[in-house]
Amino acid sequence: MQIERKYAIGFDSEWDVVSARDMVRDAHRVVLVAHTNADGDAVGSVTGTYQLLCQIGVAMVTPMLPDGVPDELSWLPCADMVVGGEKDASLCREAIGAADLIIGLDISGFDRTGRLETWLRESPARKLLVDHHECPEREAFNIVVSEPSASSTCELVYWLMCETFGIEVFTAGAAECLYTGICTDTGNFSYSNDRQSVYLAAAELLQCGIDPMRINRSIKNVFTEQRLRFFGFAMAHRLTVYEGPQVALMVLTAQDMADGGVVSSELTGLINEVMKLRAIDCGILVREEEGKVRLSLRSKASYDVNLLARELFDGGGHKRAAGATSTTSLAETVEIVKQRLNLEDR
Repeated sequence: MQIERKYAIGFDSEWDVVSARDMVRDAHRVVLVAHTNADGDAVGSVTGTYQLLCQIGVAMVTPMLPDGVPDELSWLPCADMVVGGEKDASLCREAIGAADLIIGLDISGFDRTGRLETWLRESPARKLLVDHHECPEREAFNIVVSEPSASSTCELVYWLMCETFGIEVFTAGAAECLYTGICTDTGNFSYSNDRQSVYLAAAELLQCGIDPMRINRSIKNVFTEQRLRFFGFAMAHRLTVYEGPQVALMVLTAQDMADGGVVSSELTGLINEVMKLRAIDCGILVREEEGKVRLSLRSKASYDVNLLARELFDGGGHKRAAGATSTTSLAETVEIVKQRLNLEDR
C-alpha cells in the first residue's frame, strides 16, 4: 500500500513555517539548548540541528546541554562540539549573552535547562521552541513549534527542516543524530509511534546513507559490567510489584548508587526494563539524585503518567512517559505515590 506523504505528516497543530525560516535566516549567532540529564532525543536534536544550521550557512552556532553530552552518546557526530557542564559555564554564559537567536529543543520551557535557565530567560535574543511535550511555555518564546503527537523532537526537527529548507540540506551526520533520537524516544519503534510519520521520517533518513544496525548497537550495547550488575541488584532488591493495581515501584537511595558505583546518567533505561513485566501497566522509579528526589514514570495503557506527574509533583512529559522532581524526602515521596495509586505492601 502506498503511503500518501501529506497524510502521513499531517500533525494536529499549524506551524508558522515561514516565520521560523525567516527567523533562522536572519540569525548570525544561534544557541541550541535542550534539557538536563540529556537523553538520545535531546542530544540528537541539538547535534542534528547544529549540523543542519551549519549546512545552510548560519555564521555561528553553539550547541549546548546543561550537563554536557553523556558518555554513552559521545559517539554521535559533532557531540564534541557541544558545550555544557560545570567546566563550560563561562562559555555557555558568553554564548547566550551574544546570541541573537536561541532555539529550545526537547524542552517544554526553560525550567528544564537547570543552571542555564536564568541566562536564557534574561537574554534579549529572539527565541524559537521545537518540542513534542505537553503544555509548552509559549510566553517565553517568539515562535513555538509544538507537536505532542510527534514521536520525538528529532522527528519534529526532521519535518520542520524539510518544510523550511528542503531535504537537500540533510547530511549523513545530521541524519544519524536525528535517527538516533527517534530510536531512543520510541524504544526502537516499540512505543510513541502510532503515526505513520515516524516510519516515513526514519525511511527518508536512511536514504541519507546512515547505518541503522551500527546506530542500534551504539545505543544498546553501552553497559559496563558494574552498571549491568547494578540493574540486577535493583531488580532483585529494590522492586515491588503490585499485581492488583498493576504497578511496579522501584526505590533507589543515594547510598544504593554509591555502593553500586553508578551515577545518575547510568540509570537511563532502567525503568524501561521494569516495563517488560507482563503483570504491570505502570512502572515508577523513585531515586535520590544530587540532593533531590527524581521520578521516572512509564505506562502501557490505562495510566496517564503525564497527568500523574503533573498532579503529584508538578512534573510532566507524555501519557506513556513522564518525569518529575519531588520537593519532599525520598520516604515522603514514596508515600505520596503509594497513597495516590492505592498501593498496599503485603
